[in-house]
Amino acid sequence: MPFSAFRGYCRAFGVPMLAGAAIASCCRVSTVHATEGGGSNYPVGVNTLLSGIQPAPGNHIYVYLQAYEATTLEGNDGNPSRSVSNFSLHAQAAAFRFSHVWRDVTFLGATLESRTNIPFVNLDLHFDAHTSKGTAYKSGHATGLSDLTVGPLFLGWHLGNLHQILGLEFFLPTGSYDTSEVVNPGRHYYSMQPNYAVTWLPAPNVEFSARALYSVNSVNRATDYHSGNEFIVDYNAGYRLTPMWQIGVSGYFYKQVTDDTQHGRSVNGNGNRGQAFAVGPSIAYGSRKFSVALKYQREMLVRNRPEGNRFWLQMYMPFQ
Repeated sequence: MPFSAFRGYCRAFGVPMLAGAAIASCCRVSTVHATEGGGSNYPVGVNTLLSGIQPAPGNHIYVYLQAYEATTLEGNDGNPSRSVSNFSLHAQAAAFRFSHVWRDVTFLGATLESRTNIPFVNLDLHFDAHTSKGTAYKSGHATGLSDLTVGPLFLGWHLGNLHQILGLEFFLPTGSYDTSEVVNPGRHYYSMQPNYAVTWLPAPNVEFSARALYSVNSVNRATDYHSGNEFIVDYNAGYRLTPMWQIGVSGYFYKQVTDDTQHGRSVNGNGNRGQAFAVGPSIAYGSRKFSVALKYQREMLVRNRPEGNRFWLQMYMPFQ
């Protein structure tokens, strides 16, 4: 189909509503690492459906609602951590992304887009920590603004049935943070994330998409903890039943590629490198004025992180 017509379909189907919102789905726990607190600035699993396609020129707003629950904390060997028991993490997040695709402006044959994301979180954590001095019950609750994301420039190319986006995002430590708290809305460090997204449409009703990013994290000056760098891939394979309905399988792969360090030393001697793979079904419906998608993602093959279930409800609306 002509790209102008296809782009209209993509807008109706909610293409960009599945792109980077800064949702903190995990938190900081003194006994949990794989990046400080076992979490990440990036909301793993958000960029799945049609992630390589930019929206049409103009202004766009996206709403992301996420719920995450975990009752297991995995250790370095992939088994439940022996230092923690009765683990329970429940996290809810709402994020709003504002996007502007520049009209009549191109660079290297690409259309240009700017984005900003405003996230809010509600975190609840309970666990028993086993130490040399005995077992201690730990719990915490936090609600509020999390860390903002700024994406000053994304380049979008559209070549037949192959669509690509190249961009750079910055995560800013705007959420509140207190070292005496078990959980915090903010992570208290900066992150820079170059990213690349691609969507291939080999047939009119078939879609394969992926978004890869590399997160470079700064030091948390309050704790002198330096979370390791992260490599993340969100993916989707979808089939369009009708012009408005799509079903698919989506998820993510997360791999920490450098050690956590504190005071210049590798944490726990092994760097507490995190890992996770997630997969689950998705369904989406879209019109030209409103789109919505529902996704479920089950985590497995987890190392040094909570292992749980992630639910997404994502919506898109254009505005001028």
